[in-house]
Amino acid sequence: MRGKEKAEVVAKIRQKLLSSEVVFVVRQNKITVAEVEGLRRKLREVNSSYQVAKNTLIRLAIKDTAFEVLRPNLTGQTALLFSRDITGAAKVIAEYASKNEEKVAVICGGYEGRLLSQGDVKVLSQLPSADELRAKLIAIIQTPAQRIAVLLKAPAGQLARVLRAYSDKN
Repeated sequence: MRGKEKAEVVAKIRQKLLSSEVVFVVRQNKITVAEVEGLRRKLREVNSSYQVAKNTLIRLAIKDTAFEVLRPNLTGQTALLFSRDITGAAKVIAEYASKNEEKVAVICGGYEGRLLSQGDVKVLSQLPSADELRAKLIAIIQTPAQRIAVLLKAPAGQLARVLRAYSDKN
């Protein structure tokens, strides 16, 4: 790789870093191109991307960013997973790693300048997604309103049944 190509790769990684909320460092070993493409396809569904690059280029890209905490973990064959959806990406990569333990392992992550351990990533993968949390919150908010509507409607319905009973009697 020539100097210009290296600079382009560093710029591309840096751009992804700056537009991501979370970045996971993934160790990969003996993974085929087809398997990587399958993983990328799953990650695209949760608006995430997966990039393999040399550790020296990654170190240059993360310099002076919130993800510089990842530097000590950039050893061996690594890839970066970029995402704006922290739980969605964690779920996909944790599930993939559990099915392909010998090929892929999540080493750590970076979020808002903090280092996330493997355990932290595992916990994140078990949390509900932002959309699931929003749906639950809306359900909680709507439930009292539905109950009030039913209670307000009940006396009118009872009165209508009483009047109907009197009219049927006469």
